[in-house]
Amino acid sequence: MRLLNSSRLTRAAIAGLAVLVAFTLAGCVSTADEHGAAANADSGGRDCKGGDVMIGSTMSTTGFMSVVDAPALGMAKIAIDRVNKGGGVLGCKLKLVEVDGESNSDKEAQIATDLVAKGAKLLLVTCDYDITAKASQVAQAAGVLVISPCLGDTIMGPKSGLTLGFSMGSAVPGEAAIMAEYAFKHFGPKAALFRDMSLKYTQNQCKDFQTRWKQLGGTIVADPQFNQTPQAALAAPVSAQVNEIKGAHPDVIALCSYPGGGAEALATLRKSGDNTPVISGFAMDGAYWLGAVPNLSNFYDVTYASVFGDDPNEKIQKLLQDYKEKTGQDAVTSSPLTGASSIEAFAKAAEDAKSFDGAALAKALESFKDVELTVGSTSFSPELHINVTRPMAVIEVQNGKHKFVTYQAAEKPVAE
Repeated sequence: MRLLNSSRLTRAAIAGLAVLVAFTLAGCVSTADEHGAAANADSGGRDCKGGDVMIGSTMSTTGFMSVVDAPALGMAKIAIDRVNKGGGVLGCKLKLVEVDGESNSDKEAQIATDLVAKGAKLLLVTCDYDITAKASQVAQAAGVLVISPCLGDTIMGPKSGLTLGFSMGSAVPGEAAIMAEYAFKHFGPKAALFRDMSLKYTQNQCKDFQTRWKQLGGTIVADPQFNQTPQAALAAPVSAQVNEIKGAHPDVIALCSYPGGGAEALATLRKSGDNTPVISGFAMDGAYWLGAVPNLSNFYDVTYASVFGDDPNEKIQKLLQDYKEKTGQDAVTSSPLTGASSIEAFAKAAEDAKSFDGAALAKALESFKDVELTVGSTSFSPELHINVTRPMAVIEVQNGKHKFVTYQAAEKPVAE
């Protein structure tokens, strides 16, 4: 996610990549009760304004969130084009209005206020709850459906009062369980946690990994913590934390973090001579940060799919090719798949509900049961607006090269 590492030169190069990715992609409705939803059930094209239905986006094409947000938004555009070429939704064409949220929560909230006032029927928001909570609450108050393509926290939804808020991402309780189950089977029962306390996502990832690890019969032998600055660099050196891990002799290390500070922490570990297997999650997907850890080996991450040309799903391969043709760039992470699925889910929910009303759309989404979207099998419920049981890809890195290993679902997602 964030893009810095310990070398100024490498840091500048990675930041430049984020800028390149960003530049490449270059009225209100009330929450309806059952009567209101029924009244709008046959509205169809009458919800169109000038023949268009507006989708607003506060997603970030600059700042530390751009690495996951910008590609997801780029793929959402491709999906919108596909829907429109297929005749649109309820006789309406989808029209995207995007404003860069700049990886800033207050900025996102301001943009959300404007887009909702202009009549957005769907608000696409950034992939981190800490950043997007305010914008999501703006849409919720106006009765507008909110979708974050790849947010991983189960708080996105009813837990935080967002009855109209959904994520197309895979939730941390499932992701962390897959990390633990794969690592326990392949590496052994002793684990060290390398815990980044900067975001709820990273905190919960290690918390849920630890819960599942103990359920499997494993032990946690070290649990050092670190933080990142708002500019996504290590807030302080992590040499002491690395020494703690090395002294505990774990079979595997769970790195709960994101680049750049996560890449810096991993670089410190490897420079110390420790080559213990490290497993991480979606936030460490991609190769854009590997300059911080040259020739990295014994690294594994759990993510949506492989963007390295070897994913076994032909549909994913085709969509990634479309993305490259559209943008001129390979996908940096697998986050684009969630952008496509956000539009797919919105279109299906509208067709099912026969309405663009926020409450009606949410009710339709809550009825999804193993709906096959580009990102995978997708289910929601009135209590949970994010997926915890969806299979995810395990990717292995050896000598700086990524390789798809397997798709794996959590045998037992962590209960929250």
